[in-house]
Amino acid sequence: MGLDTTHLLKKLDLSIGIGEASRVSGATLTQIRYWEKKGLLTSFHHSDGRNKRYSIQNIIAMTAIKQMLDDGYTLAKAAETVRARQHTADRLRLIMHEQLKSAEIDEDGISCFNFGAIENDPDYDLIVTASDTKTHLTKVKRQD
Repeated sequence: MGLDTTHLLKKLDLSIGIGEASRVSGATLTQIRYWEKKGLLTSFHHSDGRNKRYSIQNIIAMTAIKQMLDDGYTLAKAAETVRARQHTADRLRLIMHEQLKSAEIDEDGISCFNFGAIENDPDYDLIVTASDTKTHLTKVKRQD
């Protein structure tokens, strides 16, 4: 049996400050503040009340907005596109949070994700395995 990383995947909470967000995304501090004022980004403060922090979702949004602006998109079109992508990502996070039962890495480096019982075939679990280059979806008889 491999390392079980399920709890890590479900509780992953990365954040960085505005300076690092600017460096990573390529956006200026002024752009980041403006986008936040327009409601395209949200920051938060940790309980110690120090500097603003930005989540990984916000970093991805900053990077995408910056790239689209550089490619000639308007801010409105970039924001619309990012919101649509975020909606899809939010759904994927929901799937991971609600359905992922276990995540393990075997001795060969293959990741194995168990999404639990298949709704229309409850005697089987949906298993997804992934290597560096391939994924496989299989149904496996439930082990009770």
